[in-house]
Amino acid sequence: MKQMAELLRSGATMLSYSCPECASPLFRRKTGEIWCAKCDRRVVIVPEGEEASVQAGTRLETLERALVDKLVSMGGRLSQETDPENLKAVAEVLDTLLASLERLRKIRKV
Repeated sequence: MKQMAELLRSGATMLSYSCPECASPLFRRKTGEIWCAKCDRRVVIVPEGEEASVQAGTRLETLERALVDKLVSMGGRLSQETDPENLKAVAEVLDTLLASLERLRKIRKV
């Protein structure tokens, strides 16, 4: 209830829709995003039939975040590595991750 009150105080609008996970009322923030106060996360409302494309988009976003996280992690390893063989291995992994990220972003544009 406290989070719902905070959303309302911040200018959010309570909607007639409920969260698919917890059945709590949904709110539209000033930014336009739809939010569940109980789950404390963004919710996407889609017309029937478009659900599959939205789920695919969400999965691609998750995959993109994972690739970026791995790139950051491997970048840290690269800066600390001194052995030439290990440097080469890390560089190859980085190259593969970057290529994957580039392909993923091309897919998302389509």
